[in-house]
Amino acid sequence: MDLRESLGLPVESENTVLQYDNNEISVKNIFVYKVKDIESSLSQKEWEGKDNDEEVFRVYEGLRRVEDKELWDTIRFDVIIIQPGHLGANYKSTPGYYRSVAENGYNYPEIYQVVDGYAEFLLQQPGEKHELVKDAIMLRVQKFDAIIIPPVYGVSIINPSEKQTILARIRADEAKEITERYERTEGTCYSRRVEGRWEYNENYEEIPQLRLGEPQNKWKTVKRGIPIYASYVYRPKHFRSLVEPDPAEFLL
Repeated sequence: MDLRESLGLPVESENTVLQYDNNEISVKNIFVYKVKDIESSLSQKEWEGKDNDEEVFRVYEGLRRVEDKELWDTIRFDVIIIQPGHLGANYKSTPGYYRSVAENGYNYPEIYQVVDGYAEFLLQQPGEKHELVKDAIMLRVQKFDAIIIPPVYGVSIINPSEKQTILARIRADEAKEITERYERTEGTCYSRRVEGRWEYNENYEEIPQLRLGEPQNKWKTVKRGIPIYASYVYRPKHFRSLVEPDPAEFLL
């Protein structure tokens, strides 16, 4: 599958992997996450005893054109591939996480875009602590849609479809994923069940009603249908708030 139009780079996808010319494309790291790697973040244990080496998702970290090296100094571009299928009664997803704190005291934000397939994003905003959730948002995201993840929200991404979901992500290179609080509650405040419903996670103390949000397809130079890689290369200064977070720029 040729991803040039939606990814903005000369890259193809075959099964679970990306294919590219190493003379044109550079990748910093490739991480493959299997069931055994994310089990502490899953709220349902019905997959126990099954194939713990089954792939759930993989991340191509720091993917860029070789010639664009100087542009990607403090900001990083990643590609995530989430496999179809389910683990017990839940669809495959990325574990929930928050981002680390920037020098100005705010958590790093990030931007996602669906390159191919379909995804459901579950965002949750903690109150005084992780177990007291102030806001919970579900977003249905189609190909070319963009999602802005504000500093104060944690996120998990679900693939409820029958084909793999490919996502692009842009964030500060210094941003780290913090999963410990989600591991403490064995997952997100809601879980997406294969029969179609969303179920409360009883490990939380307070969970608000899940509300439906919309993709954010107009954020500065980010527009639906324009690869975020191209948006950044065209106007890198517009993405400075990914490195120096300003919550006012990332309102849902």
